[in-house]
Amino acid sequence: MELILKHNHCEKWNWWLLKALKHCPKLQNLTIHQDFENEEEFEEVVDNWVYPTIIPDCLSTQLKTCLLKGYECTDRELQFAKYIMQNSEVLKTMSIKSASSIDTNTKHQIWMKLASCTRASSTCKLLFD
Repeated sequence: MELILKHNHCEKWNWWLLKALKHCPKLQNLTIHQDFENEEEFEEVVDNWVYPTIIPDCLSTQLKTCLLKGYECTDRELQFAKYIMQNSEVLKTMSIKSASSIDTNTKHQIWMKLASCTRASSTCKLLFD
């Protein structure tokens, strides 16, 4: 499944994403593409990650690959990536493709934070570009 996030939906993104995942109990591959029309709009988005208390079945028992495209290295995105990695017991690959505007130093800092994250699946590979 590929989801494309647009600016006008991002303030409630975690609510509707979890709702969608609850209806996909056999989901094995998830791609989330952030498609913000311009950086000015992106800067207006509230960084509103709320750690969910419920884990959709697909995350805990089915999800094998997760790809995050257009990753802007925000705290919200970092927390979401950690949530996926910590709760996906069969996850094989977590891939993150950062936005072209992100500098190498920031990428390295985020990779270090994610690499040190506890993973539910001991075989999960972290790929960060």
